[in-house]
Amino acid sequence: MTADRLRADYEACVVALRAQADIMRRQAIAPEAIARAMHAARRRIAGAFKERTSEPLRAAVYARTLALYGDPLGPTLEALRARGKSWDDIIESATRPGRAIPDDPRR
Repeated sequence: MTADRLRADYEACVVALRAQADIMRRQAIAPEAIARAMHAARRRIAGAFKERTSEPLRAAVYARTLALYGDPLGPTLEALRARGKSWDDIIESATRPGRAIPDDPRR
């Protein structure tokens, strides 16, 4: 699988979390519970796709994520809350793919 195809699949999985969040909202689940579920799901997706990424891109992705967030899988829930993010902010960010790394060694 090419890196571009892997990235497209990753983005599709992340965007698919929106439907799950919408279902949870319709079930009147509290925003905190939805945020926690979406954040956990996003971290699982990120980890799984990072492991499927070939080198040297994998190392670059891990390094960039660690440098930006202090955690190789992205910002922790605690870090987001400490930065003042609301539960709704966390839901939105967990269901929105981030940018591909700009210093992708393939390019």
